[in-house]
Amino acid sequence: MSHRIASIAAMTLLASVAVFGQSKSPSASPNLAFWVDYWSRPQVVLFGPEEEAFNQKMEAILFPWNDHDEPSNPDALEGNVRWLNDHPNVRFYIDGYASTRGDDIIYNLNLSQRRAYWVKQVLVSRGIAESRIKVTAGWGQLYPVCLELNDECWGKNRLVRFKYSPD
Repeated sequence: MSHRIASIAAMTLLASVAVFGQSKSPSASPNLAFWVDYWSRPQVVLFGPEEEAFNQKMEAILFPWNDHDEPSNPDALEGNVRWLNDHPNVRFYIDGYASTRGDDIIYNLNLSQRRAYWVKQVLVSRGIAESRIKVTAGWGQLYPVCLELNDECWGKNRLVRFKYSPD
């Protein structure tokens, strides 16, 4: 019961951040520009060669608009499964995202969570131990890759990405 309450509290907090952190004008928020710049750079390696290999091999899973269980790039998911099976000691986070297309921020937050959870279920069904997955979270429209208001940009923001965990 306490886990459910904590989940609801976290979702409410994230939704309020999303409501106040997003705007219709992509240039209006320096915070959003920070994330676009952040994702365009190579990831910093803090924990050694295993993290570096993880960052190089693990690919983001892209999704079509309003979908959570049929990725646009299924080969990337298969490649990730193979790499993770070959590296059984690697632990990681699964982060889901949605584009700013549409006005329902809560729906996008839930959609991003469903994407992340679906990817987790696929990994587990293909032999990845669930204990290796530290957290599976949906971040909705937060932390975008692209700020432009067009189909190409929105497509870049509908994804699930993986983050290395050192323990």
